[in-house]
Amino acid sequence: MRHRWRSVLLVLTLCLLALRLWHIRADFPDYHFYSQDGARFTDEGFYTGAALQHFTLGHAYVPGGWNPGVFMPVWPLMVGLLFHFTGISVTAARSLAVACIWLSVLLAYAVSRQYRSKSFAWVTAFLIAANALGFFFGRLALLEPAFVMFLLLAIYLAGRVRPGDYALAVAVGVAFTLMTLTKTTGAFVLPAVLYPIWASNRETNGSSRLASWKLIATALGTILLLLGSAKLIWFFRFREDAQIILAVNPLWQLENSPPRLLRFFFRGTWVDPVLFPLALASFVAAIVHLRFLWLDTLFTTAFLWETGYAAFIVFHYDGPPRYFVAVIVPTIWLALIFAEWLWQQHRRVGIIIVGCIVVSIAWNIASIGEYLLHPRYSLVDASIGIKQVIVAQHQANAASNELLIGRGADEISLLSGGFPAMDSDGSMPLAQKVDVYHPGWFMTWTHDPTLRQDAVGAERRMVKRAIFPDLDRTNRAGIVLYQLFPKGPR
Repeated sequence: MRHRWRSVLLVLTLCLLALRLWHIRADFPDYHFYSQDGARFTDEGFYTGAALQHFTLGHAYVPGGWNPGVFMPVWPLMVGLLFHFTGISVTAARSLAVACIWLSVLLAYAVSRQYRSKSFAWVTAFLIAANALGFFFGRLALLEPAFVMFLLLAIYLAGRVRPGDYALAVAVGVAFTLMTLTKTTGAFVLPAVLYPIWASNRETNGSSRLASWKLIATALGTILLLLGSAKLIWFFRFREDAQIILAVNPLWQLENSPPRLLRFFFRGTWVDPVLFPLALASFVAAIVHLRFLWLDTLFTTAFLWETGYAAFIVFHYDGPPRYFVAVIVPTIWLALIFAEWLWQQHRRVGIIIVGCIVVSIAWNIASIGEYLLHPRYSLVDASIGIKQVIVAQHQANAASNELLIGRGADEISLLSGGFPAMDSDGSMPLAQKVDVYHPGWFMTWTHDPTLRQDAVGAERRMVKRAIFPDLDRTNRAGIVLYQLFPKGPR
């Protein structure tokens, strides 16, 4: 019987993972809380920008431009390597993100098996695959899929480190560095990566404890060496970009942390309306009554991961829905550990909790099904339309510049198969950027403030060429495309 239901879970998990490739080019869903996340219109272009620029402009770095790839180079490098074989393709980029999710599910299963039963590991894999938040954002070429994959790899390797395994400890440090160079929030989850090394080697005699400290020091030394070298390069070569992309205001962020922390407890239900409250309940139970849970390596690792990333969300700013993708796995682990204890010790309560989890799973899968059965391709169609307008004008007048500038221009380039594009943000003022790069085209969203449009209009004569309405149905916004000409007579 147990073998049969595991087989059912395996089939369901594989189906849900495979469905991530269905309608891979479709618009991101604009219902529920997802609609408030602007990443669906910009961030794929932001974080694949270095790869796009390499193929369309001839160089990955744009002086004065928006260059997050300098500080988070792993994802654009992965995408760029793929583009060498596929050409610029949103299908390829998003499929790479999906592949990262597949590997993450496999690694989450492997970590679970290090400390728990096969049944626990299968349920973990299924819940990750069935999570609607992870499903929707895992189909976009964002940083989170690769970030979670490298984090799970580091935790898995850390759990296998034993006295004398210094090479494996170095591998933990390398995996953590790759994770941090994928998304710079890695420092907040460092304790979750190092703790399994300590937990796997903690013993009462002093020699074993000394060995665990040496292994932790080896992993930490690798991290400091690699990331320290990167930071030196950033400081001496890319200081202006760092001030724009990595700038923080610690005093303001600390002052506003308490209300953001309260909002985090509500927004955490974006992960799952049942599993997240259950994970919070496990925190309270471990502090008040179930103190033995702190001796459970998986529980403590998940706790450090969840609280570490929560600290980032609270400190950084409120955090859009995509930020919560990074805490799906620890939320599931914590909720399952607590649910398992309730099932064993308080069967009636456990049955109620399991029933609530089943209802939540049904809601998640229904949301996924609703989305896949009614796909829209408005943003891809608009991107292709923008490219066609630009190419047609260039064919009519070969002297015209094809370069498009504007907020989200890289996203338009990615979705349409690639053409010269540059985001309007960066360390160089927009008006100066227009004079330096001489773009032939400018795009703006109808719901954006007019500051960018005014800056471009002060330097160039703008002629409206096309409007693509209703791309953002929540804000009733679309894109206006302008062709740019020198000031003066036609």
